[in-house]
Amino acid sequence: MPFGKLISKKLQDGIGKLSEIKIDVAEHVSKFVQSPIQLTVNQSVKDAAKMMSDRKTGAAVVIQDSEPIGIITEWDILSRLVARGKDADRTTVKEIMSSPVTVVSSETTVGDAISLMMEKGHRRLAVKEGKKFLGIITLSQVVGNQKDRSIQLAMLEPSKGVRCPYCGSILKDREEMSNHIDRVHIREEVLQGIHGMNP
Repeated sequence: MPFGKLISKKLQDGIGKLSEIKIDVAEHVSKFVQSPIQLTVNQSVKDAAKMMSDRKTGAAVVIQDSEPIGIITEWDILSRLVARGKDADRTTVKEIMSSPVTVVSSETTVGDAISLMMEKGHRRLAVKEGKKFLGIITLSQVVGNQKDRSIQLAMLEPSKGVRCPYCGSILKDREEMSNHIDRVHIREEVLQGIHGMNP
């Protein structure tokens, strides 16, 4: 089987498995709250990027007066700093963060949170319990090779680790997930399908 067809088949198989993953949309989002990196408005983007890299996370929350006022993501750094030729040492996170932050209560249901994310086009929501900021929830998604063919997966990432988009396994971090996907979902079939080898 040609490599392209093998990968395409693997993606289709993975998407089929995803439909078997069950999620209770009536659960409260408090079960999925992640404790994010918290930054102050005047911290440099360089500091934020270093912290995000160290923790292997793609986002951090910008806090002012104990309130989440923005989220900075890898995409914000790429599109609003690097692409514009700004200096990461001299640019503050407030200058490139996505704002305002959409906030939900810890009692919000998963279904309502996912609907809100889809409606607003956000992957992350801040979660508060009363006036206390608890953290964020993140929408997992499976993305096809073209934007118009992308498939949204209505599933929140676990509070600890990341979920494999193929089998639903929860892994420690993105690096472990990448290795898992290479080893379990792609490598074995690539080796067997192209080279006739066993991994």
